[in-house]
Amino acid sequence: MNEFIELINDEGKKEKLEVLASFHLDDIEYAVLRYPDADEGMIYRIERDANDMPLFMMIEDDDELNEVIEIYEGMADEII
Repeated sequence: MNEFIELINDEGKKEKLEVLASFHLDDIEYAVLRYPDADEGMIYRIERDANDMPLFMMIEDDDELNEVIEIYEGMADEII
């Protein structure tokens, strides 16, 4: 069964995304999400607000993003 979440974009509109994976790396939580009609996912860093609600943050550091992509691809290779 696929898991979906709704996020509010920068324009205040709700967007439904499929959760492909979530994992931790060095005590940081990440999630791979994609639009239901998309072929590729997007990786977000998950931070928590004061109420422990998840905040999905774009990864702006190229080194961090490349490391997380490498970890995710390794996980995907093990599953397939």
